Amino acid sequence: MIEDMKIPVVSVFSSGYINQLGKAVLQCNPNGEMSMVDVYNYIKGEEAKLATERLRAETDVDKQREMKTLTLCYCTPFGTFSYRNAKGLKKASGLMVVDIDDVESQERLMQLREQLIHDKHFETSLLFISPRGHGLKWFIEIGDMGGKSLRDFFPVVARHVAFHYGIDIDQSGKDVPRPCYLSHDPLCYINEKYLKKNDSL
Repeated sequence: MIEDMKIPVVSVFSSGYINQLGKAVLQCNPNGEMSMVDVYNYIKGEEAKLATERLRAETDVDKQREMKTLTLCYCTPFGTFSYRNAKGLKKASGLMVVDIDDVESQERLMQLREQLIHDKHFETSLLFISPRGHGLKWFIEIGDMGGKSLRDFFPVVARHVAFHYGIDIDQSGKDVPRPCYLSHDPLCYINEKYLKKNDSL
């Protein structure tokens, strides 16, 4: 029931910086925490829109990759962290992110979006278009994974996506502190139960 359901919370991190070697790197100290409703509102908001538009206007892939690190905020879908590494996990969110890259066309991207939202095996928490505009970030509910670790559970999800959608997902999703960039998507999907729960608070 909605009354008993808690809205998942994740750590959020500000955009990266140039280190002493001149390389763009991610922040590892969190900036704060956000519920899925907060993340949803950020993705649909003006700050994410401006950063995403600048990124997609860049045509050089290497520059685009650097811009992504330096201009986009990110979160850790698996939970909240004191520091972004496996030992820094404070509390699991009950979520994991499935990273789908390089979808062949916008038509297929939107078709896949609808299929994932209505997936009968994994409940969608949040779904939005990735920073470059050619993929999807699919947050799914995994609960306590039946006592399995994320590395044990990840292949189950990977096989499901490969079998039902013919897609090989990004293997980095098995990492507990996996970062997920928050890019703008005006059509970002959020599980309606979170909005109902948020309105009742």
